[in-house]
Amino acid sequence: MKSEFNKLDCITRRKFAERTAASALGLSLLPSFDQAIAASSAGKAKHVIYIYMAGGMTHLDTFDPKPGADTQGKTGVVDTGVAGIQLSEYMPHLAKNFKDIAVVRSLTQKTGAHGGASYWMETGYQESAAIRHPNMGAWAQKVNGALHPQLPDTIHIGGGGRGSGFMGASFAPLPISDPTKGLPNSKAPVPENRMDERLEALEGLNRPFLDKYQTEDVQAYSEFYDNTLEFLKGKDLAVFDLKKEKKETRDAYGNGRFGQGLLLAKRLVKTGVRFVRVSNGGWDMHGDLWTRGPGKINEFSKGIATLIDDLKAEGLFDSTLIVLTTEFGRTPKINARSGRDHHPRCFSAMMAGGGIQGGQVYGKTDDRAIGVAEDPVSPSDFNATVATALGLPLDKRIFAPNGRPFFIANKGKPIDQFFS
Repeated sequence: MKSEFNKLDCITRRKFAERTAASALGLSLLPSFDQAIAASSAGKAKHVIYIYMAGGMTHLDTFDPKPGADTQGKTGVVDTGVAGIQLSEYMPHLAKNFKDIAVVRSLTQKTGAHGGASYWMETGYQESAAIRHPNMGAWAQKVNGALHPQLPDTIHIGGGGRGSGFMGASFAPLPISDPTKGLPNSKAPVPENRMDERLEALEGLNRPFLDKYQTEDVQAYSEFYDNTLEFLKGKDLAVFDLKKEKKETRDAYGNGRFGQGLLLAKRLVKTGVRFVRVSNGGWDMHGDLWTRGPGKINEFSKGIATLIDDLKAEGLFDSTLIVLTTEFGRTPKINARSGRDHHPRCFSAMMAGGGIQGGQVYGKTDDRAIGVAEDPVSPSDFNATVATALGLPLDKRIFAPNGRPFFIANKGKPIDQFFS
């Protein structure tokens, strides 16, 4: 019985206890374990498209507007069609798709420094000088094994992002700086027969070192190198060529790097890659927010709405979790330069697909969006929600090379209402 109880991450032990108590008091009948698990959509996601708004996306001007408040500035609102829920006027595309998305308005964390805040948001752990923590793609590969036979399990588009941490090179992400240019340095500079000769000679030079230093790290790099060579000889390189998509499809996503990054992410997911991170920088708007912000916000609204529609058309929406987040919000108080400064006390994010129940908001900020008023969500909680969507066991211990045990999402508590 205890082992079954420990598996109930998808409905949480608290809810299980509530249902048990209700049954004992004669108020309701306790559902069977199978019924309880089947009633949840947790674990449906096989892939993740993780969209990171680097620099600190403003919450008041995107997912958490406060019309009429003195902190709102020039940003208006648009209705979502769900009673009482509004988004920024610059997000009409996502407002139309609101039935598919779930918004978190009560994220909060402890640092307003970009590096430390980004680290905590993407790993679930606060940054430490003693050890580097893995991203969620590495955790998923560690627990469930690699998903694609040749491509890396984690691919980062547009720069930035956390690596595989203490898990090593075999879990490291493949970086793609510009999605419009395909995979750089993927073609051999000489004919195939000449390349094979060079690789054979290189193998001869490397072999004494590999035989002498048979450590886990050396073995991991060797396997990573071998897998890369197999990949470069295979047919999967075509997935990086966006010209294979129709022009109208490319245009629908937006022709900037961000929109094309989303399109590449969809193509990678379709071919079987598990975790794709797409970076969208430039959110550190200390000045000229209403000059720079509207177009940028509209760009991601259009791109993500197109991604949702495209994943649905491809039959991939239910198995692909879309995540959009950032490291912190922006100050409700508008500064002298018509901008907003760093504000870790509260910020917003969204999820869609992958079993997430759309058309809802979790958490609440106060009337001026200065602090969290209801249901605070930490970076660890947010990562736990991603892990729960992937069906990863939050209570599973993974040991680092130094012998210390770590947990996926650092014992965070998932947002259960997203799965019910």
